[in-house]
Amino acid sequence: MIELPGSGQGFLDTSVATVNRNFLGTLGANVIAEPSVIKKLGAGFRNAMARLEYGTIAINSWTGLGFLTATAFWGAFPGHTIDNVQSGIGVVHNALLIDSAERTVVTGPFRPFPRSFAHGEFALFPKPPWFVTARSAQKAGALLAAFAAKPSWAKMPGIFISAFRA
Repeated sequence: MIELPGSGQGFLDTSVATVNRNFLGTLGANVIAEPSVIKKLGAGFRNAMARLEYGTIAINSWTGLGFLTATAFWGAFPGHTIDNVQSGIGVVHNALLIDSAERTVVTGPFRPFPRSFAHGEFALFPKPPWFVTARSAQKAGALLAAFAAKPSWAKMPGIFISAFRA
């Protein structure tokens, strides 16, 4: 565990500098922040995310969504060498063939439906299976893993039914 000083923008800037300098790997980073805090920090929040050296940044979401989106760039933050590979060299997906992509940023709701609606946020309905409180997360995860191992359109209804029970 690590404890960092500061609050607001100072805390965010310290956090970004710390993970860029001290953490191993640069494949993905999750950032959890209340929408009101993101709005209050404004450009400072966006600039901090731009300084975060990770291939996929998930703001109130799951980095796996970056992987699941075939058009998005997926890979470690650029700059690793064969002597210091960390999270890898190169990318996969990037179906739009964007040259010299650095990262993918995905965002999601801070609160699941229906609480998100009460706070003016857009949220998926039903609750996404990767939410900690999703009742069907284990079943949906097992079905997704089975689909990944042996894809079949026949498996899709079971995946969707499980996800909708979250």
